[in-house]
Amino acid sequence: MSIAHLADTGLPFNRKERFFTGTVFPMLVCADDFAHVGRLTELVGLGEVTVDARPDSANVQFFTEYGFAESLVGETKARFPGAPTAKDTPDVLIYIAGPTRALLAIEAKMYDRPTTAELNEQLTAQAALVRYIAGRLDVDAARIAHVALLPAALASEIGALPVPMVTWEQIVETYADVAPPYFVEVLRVALARHEQLASPRRTSGANAEMKLTGAEIYARHRAGSLATPWMGRQGGLNGAGFAKDIASGTWRAQRYECSSKPVQNPNWFSADEFVARIAATQPTQ
Repeated sequence: MSIAHLADTGLPFNRKERFFTGTVFPMLVCADDFAHVGRLTELVGLGEVTVDARPDSANVQFFTEYGFAESLVGETKARFPGAPTAKDTPDVLIYIAGPTRALLAIEAKMYDRPTTAELNEQLTAQAALVRYIAGRLDVDAARIAHVALLPAALASEIGALPVPMVTWEQIVETYADVAPPYFVEVLRVALARHEQLASPRRTSGANAEMKLTGAEIYARHRAGSLATPWMGRQGGLNGAGFAKDIASGTWRAQRYECSSKPVQNPNWFSADEFVARIAATQPTQ
């Protein structure tokens, strides 16, 4: 018998992301009463951090599947005035108090396969919340780490992100000699079967690096600061969708897929063409 054998003969292997962020990840990182958390902080670029996990003197909060907005009740509302209300909390939040405070925010994926644009959008939304929390807790910017935790296979597909990437394979390597062998092997088996268990690759949005509203594209193009000069809309530049956007004026709020590189797809066109079409039909813009 083995974990791999049981995955084939026992219960179907757990594909839930929450299992990996809420169970497997803490079992590795918090091994030996948090004695090795410093390995994680070094991995994400914060350097060695001293953690005290003794209940009467603890300097760490370790939250998984945390909902910041839902947790603001009672007197905590006064401590966090003007808090963001969107549900954009990363999967894992670790706050280390003490003389040198630190905040680690982790957005993790295992078998989900978001597009680059989807993950970029999620991480960008999270960044505003992470900055807000760090400000309220007096954590210096240099002591904040916001990272994406991905299987290496997904990381290679995703490409560049607005935050650093750490792979689950790195977590295995970092904690294999100190974490409970059972959960180390669970993670190894999970990664070995990633291609088999991962969600199908999305086709819609697969070419996008991010999504911007038409107003953002137009303004950045005019300012010479548009980093993604290619964009997509169902039907392309001459399609019914874009024609409706212009006629109704909803092009300003419509979110378009964007890329820094040309996309060989009839639904895609250049921002130059977009701006020229807008300028021709709505010269006051």
